[in-house]
Amino acid sequence: MILIKTHPKNKKYFIRLKQFAQQVLDACKELKITPIVWGGLAYFAYTKDRLTVIHDIDFLVPDNAIKKIMKRLKEKGIKCNCLADWHSLVVSKKDLRIEFDPIKWYHKGPKKFREFDFNGLRVKVIGLDSLIKMYKRASKVSKDKPGQHRERLEALKTISGMVTSN
Repeated sequence: MILIKTHPKNKKYFIRLKQFAQQVLDACKELKITPIVWGGLAYFAYTKDRLTVIHDIDFLVPDNAIKKIMKRLKEKGIKCNCLADWHSLVVSKKDLRIEFDPIKWYHKGPKKFREFDFNGLRVKVIGLDSLIKMYKRASKVSKDKPGQHRERLEALKTISGMVTSN
């Protein structure tokens, strides 16, 4: 388990997001589902870049888990809705957002994960090599943040010791 003692730039928001994420993860635990962190929080876990702003938490889950999670969260009064185009579930509470994505759509590589503890929020995080591959793909196909994805890709390559190439 790797302990992350630092916070992203938006510390106050992130602390509230972690608390909400714990509620959501507790519901997943009841269902015996272990979500895997990917995206911005995974980037932060590996880089510990305190200038990172975390807007949401992205999780990967088995495809058949999304409907189960949605049903359980609705039973608990937590707002959620499916994004049919993306096959994803968005969970929200005021300005807080958590997204569940089907692992088969977004992660086709080896299923190697690491455990991180973000000051009490214990989660599994996608492996560094897989995260690099995801950012490489995102930097090519993203319509909304290609520059950010390229910057993050380069930072991840640097910490993994990979040679940067275009």
